[in-house]
Amino acid sequence: MVLCSISLVSSLSYLELSRETEDSTVTRIDRAARAAAAILEHGTSDLFQSTSDSDGNPSSLRLSVPTYLKSNSQLDQLITAIGNSNDGAASLYKWSSTTNVFDRLATTFDDTEGSLHFEPSIDRNHPAFANLVEGRPFIGNVPVQGRTRLAYLIPVLLENNQIAGVVEVDVGDMDDLALAKSRLQTRIVSAAILIIALVVLIGGLFLRREFRPLRQLAKTAEELANGNQPDQVPYTGRQDEIGDLAHGLERVTDLQDKLHKLAYIDQVTTAGNRARYFADLSDALKRSKSGTFGASLIHLDFNGFSKINDTFGHQIGNRVLLQAYVRIANAFGPSAQIARISSDDFCILLPHDIEGSIAETCANRAIELLTAPFNINETEIRVEPRIGIALLPQDAQDVETAHRVAGLALRAAKEGDGLRYEFFSAPLNERVQTDMLMETLLRAALKTRQLTLHYQPQICPKTCSLTGLEALVRWPNKNRGFIPPSDFIPIAEKTGLILELGQYVLEEACKQAAKWTEQGFDFGHVSVNVSPLQFRQPSFADRVKETLEKHNLPADRLCLEVTENVFVDTSEQCVHDILLKLQKIGVQLSLDDFGSGYSSLIYLHRLPFQELKIDRAFISEADQAEQKAHLFQAIVGLGRSLGLRIIAEGAETEGEFALAAIYGCDSVQGFFCSPAVPASQLRNRLEEIRKLASSKTIAWEQRRA
Repeated sequence: MVLCSISLVSSLSYLELSRETEDSTVTRIDRAARAAAAILEHGTSDLFQSTSDSDGNPSSLRLSVPTYLKSNSQLDQLITAIGNSNDGAASLYKWSSTTNVFDRLATTFDDTEGSLHFEPSIDRNHPAFANLVEGRPFIGNVPVQGRTRLAYLIPVLLENNQIAGVVEVDVGDMDDLALAKSRLQTRIVSAAILIIALVVLIGGLFLRREFRPLRQLAKTAEELANGNQPDQVPYTGRQDEIGDLAHGLERVTDLQDKLHKLAYIDQVTTAGNRARYFADLSDALKRSKSGTFGASLIHLDFNGFSKINDTFGHQIGNRVLLQAYVRIANAFGPSAQIARISSDDFCILLPHDIEGSIAETCANRAIELLTAPFNINETEIRVEPRIGIALLPQDAQDVETAHRVAGLALRAAKEGDGLRYEFFSAPLNERVQTDMLMETLLRAALKTRQLTLHYQPQICPKTCSLTGLEALVRWPNKNRGFIPPSDFIPIAEKTGLILELGQYVLEEACKQAAKWTEQGFDFGHVSVNVSPLQFRQPSFADRVKETLEKHNLPADRLCLEVTENVFVDTSEQCVHDILLKLQKIGVQLSLDDFGSGYSSLIYLHRLPFQELKIDRAFISEADQAEQKAHLFQAIVGLGRSLGLRIIAEGAETEGEFALAAIYGCDSVQGFFCSPAVPASQLRNRLEEIRKLASSKTIAWEQRRA
């Protein structure tokens, strides 16, 4: 408050003096200008006649005799009188039409005395020049040998309003005019610094004395935090806030023993907690170094346990965990050390099991017990246990490694189907290392834009013309050739890199499509696969729109392909909303791999798809199996009845291609027509397709008939 008060008073005083100084200066320069006009007007017997603005300030001087404006004693005396009248200076300048500058005729400064003098002329660089040549006065700061003076410059005009000269009146150097303000500023700053220093000194001493009890109480609290029991808590006799804090620390001291006992217990299940788990694991590894002790480290959790909390609430979820702990204890026996390290993760140390056979028996028993339904509030709740097992000390020699390898075994168990357990093995560790290396290389490839796109044609089976292209990402590697997408796409999906990869493919495909459009190449549309994770991003539709606008590509030239996996863990309404946003942008929408998984015929007529891509499984060898051909025909008919464009995916033989033509598919995509090729080879490949088609047309027409 002291600092604020000082700042406020000082600022107000400084502003008031600044305002007074400015007003005084303006009044003084106005008076000087009026005096100059009056002296010239009356001192020359009305040869000079002044004109004023609405405020009475001189705006110009009219000269009735042009030849009068020359160096003479009378003008020198008048200029001297003007300078004496305002305690400042005055000068008279004459306009030179030859040099287009104002040349000085008279001034109150005397060069012979070594004092400052006005500039000998006013040229284009002078701040008043523009005003004066237009016959307007100028009020402001003008330069004089490196200093600034406040001046009033009045133009001298002839009867025909032509400029004849200028009278310059000033009231002194700006530095002198602001001297009082500068002095006050110095005094204010000095006084403020002195007062602030006193406040800081006195306040610091006062606060040091007041905070002494807090420092002692903080020291007591630190002893409590380190597990030390203080002999006595100070200041408990004070009747203020310090005393209240001391009483609080006293109660904490009384509870310290109880808290220490609870430090290693999970409050939900009464099993050990994370701290107890790592302490037990460290002890087990130390004992295993003797060679006479072994243990199995079992990492157990439940697939989809979060759904229980979301559906029934955390209270029911905690009751399930409590009952699960009881069953785990029954499965692994009294010698097992069980800890719940997070949410639904349990870690069990099972001693005296060198070979792992007991761990395997107990794991089977645990799966049997845990898969039985939990009856809570007359509701049956089921969980899906997964178990990873590491043998100590064979698989790990330290705590961090032991925990990691048990987690790797659990991850392997979760990747498989069914209720299962998995032992850690060296190949499992190698696979993890390989995945980590692949992730690192993929990040680098995306950053350096090593990935490229190939394009697979979509061919109309009736006309053998190009209807579209599917953009497929390829990763060239100088050591391995092209790394298969099946190797790096799962890694990208697992690590979240699929978002960056998906945007990369979208950008490159739109860029290439825009280039083809400019070249006049009719490619129909380019299709881009969209991963479920990318599709669910709130900003996905905006990203698509921005990319199209960036490359100036018409929206209908882009087709986005989504698989039925977008419906997993996503409501139909959410999918519908995202598709509608994309439809408003104008892009085409395709349902890819139809029939391969989640297939639901209900959403086909509700969602705004324009294209249906039938999974390869339905056309593969369908030309050789009548029942399979009928199934393929039925799917094509279903899509057509819904008004969808039908693409048969994965046609690899002439018979499969012909079957797609017979049953009325709009397009066929597969190795029979062409594999995916670089953009530079696409046109040559299309020419080969046309030649092949012309040689096969008669045979296909006969089969169709």
